[in-house]
Amino acid sequence: MYIENKGGYYDADGAQHARMARFLVLMQNRGNPKEPIRAIVRSVALHQLGSWMVGTVRIGKCKYFLSGSYGNDGLPVSVLPDAYYLGTVVPEALMSAWNTGGGWNGAGAEGPAMRAWARETFGDGRKK
Repeated sequence: MYIENKGGYYDADGAQHARMARFLVLMQNRGNPKEPIRAIVRSVALHQLGSWMVGTVRIGKCKYFLSGSYGNDGLPVSVLPDAYYLGTVVPEALMSAWNTGGGWNGAGAEGPAMRAWARETFGDGRKK
């Protein structure tokens, strides 16, 4: 999910075609999926592809395909262990809210709290 409002362009009909800003990626360890969900923020450009916004992000040594909120249409992205350990564990209270947030292919009711946590944890992106 984007954690700031900037970037992007729209066509003459008002449809969004691309956007680039700081993006919160939720990650699951591909090597051990039972480990807690971690998060990382990267600058990501998503582009319109049919009905979806898609793009890639580099985390560690690999690039990962992203789509929709949190990188996998509302779900964590499965990443290699070297990428997973670059992230920060998401607090249990936020994960509980995410599990019950009601999101479907996107962020649910937990979205505003998740965005606020990301800004606080990873910075708000403003130059100081």
